[in-house]
Amino acid sequence: MSTVYASPSEIADLVEGVNKAAASFGTAAAAQDGLRVARQNLQHEARKLLNSLEEPNGEVWPRVFQVNVSVAVEIVSQLKLWEKFEGGKEVSMAEIVEFTEADEIIIIRVFRQLTAANLFAESIGPSGPSFALTSLGKPYLHPNHRAFNNFVFFDLIPSIMAMPKTLAEKHYKAPTKETGTPFKWAHGEELWTWLGSHPDRALNMVAGMTSHNRLDAYPWGVELGKLDLKDEDVAIVDVAGGQGHIMGEIRQRNPQIKGQFIIQDLPSTFEAVPTPPTGVQFMTYDIFTPQSVKDACVYHYRHIFHNWSDDDCTTILGQIMPLLKTQPRSKLLLVDVVLPDLNGTMQEAIMDITMFPMGGMERTESQWKQLLAKSGLGIKKIWRGSEPEACIECQIA
Repeated sequence: MSTVYASPSEIADLVEGVNKAAASFGTAAAAQDGLRVARQNLQHEARKLLNSLEEPNGEVWPRVFQVNVSVAVEIVSQLKLWEKFEGGKEVSMAEIVEFTEADEIIIIRVFRQLTAANLFAESIGPSGPSFALTSLGKPYLHPNHRAFNNFVFFDLIPSIMAMPKTLAEKHYKAPTKETGTPFKWAHGEELWTWLGSHPDRALNMVAGMTSHNRLDAYPWGVELGKLDLKDEDVAIVDVAGGQGHIMGEIRQRNPQIKGQFIIQDLPSTFEAVPTPPTGVQFMTYDIFTPQSVKDACVYHYRHIFHNWSDDDCTTILGQIMPLLKTQPRSKLLLVDVVLPDLNGTMQEAIMDITMFPMGGMERTESQWKQLLAKSGLGIKKIWRGSEPEACIECQIA
């Protein structure tokens, strides 16, 4: 999924705006209440600059937790307005009201949230206010980003909001298999069970997860190209790989790579997909059972381990360890977030708390080392891509 950043010239203009606002401090003290106004102006210009430097797709996740903004995003989705702004189009308030048949005061208050969050730029013309998407707003043109906002807001955040109550009831103990996950504490059943009985929400989750596929941490074409693969070889087993969108994209980007691409997941995962993506095949599999494909070049787990506790992760690794010990050429790749040991960002903290309802967590590099060591594994290399996502290449310790 492509990312549209602010251009260098736009950033240069914003830097100039910050410099001008900073220079006004020199004369602000002479005017009544001038220093307060100067400080507000500088804050405003500085925020505009910082917003322009953000990675637009990456900011979709933490923004869900800004309730006023995620609510407004959802309302704009319900009103089917995003498509009106495609191609950089500027849309007037009058056009929005006419199209939606909503009360103007509702549109005013919804877009007030979105302009304050710098998803839209507002201007005033002869026909009144109008709006255009900024670089931070453009990701929402893709339905998968809107699906992610919807899934986290409606399906995960309620159990996060219940944390003060549920954690107190559990005496602030971490979830275990016996106690269940925080999602179960709040809703009476596990998230994965609930999704199985709500296929529409499961599809929404898959679409939302697809919106965060950057695929730039591991150089698939280069590394697989070193293996001299033949058509009959199993190149990759994507364990719990969902409906195959990741492997389908890797295959599409690297058509020269030979060998089979196998997607393993539960039968219910495949039910909504009539056929796998071109160049890959489906295989039913439960990650808590012994691995059935015995001679793959790569065993790949993407965004899996952050869903589970350390104990569950150790059980999952136990299903693959016998093969790794007897197949020295097989690689184990874990694509997941690797948090810094100190001074994590707000985005990273929000990603971690999002995992709480399902009993999982994001891990620091030190925590990854401790987890892998329990299974007799170490880290050979951490391949870095769009931060904080990384690809951990494991080795027998």
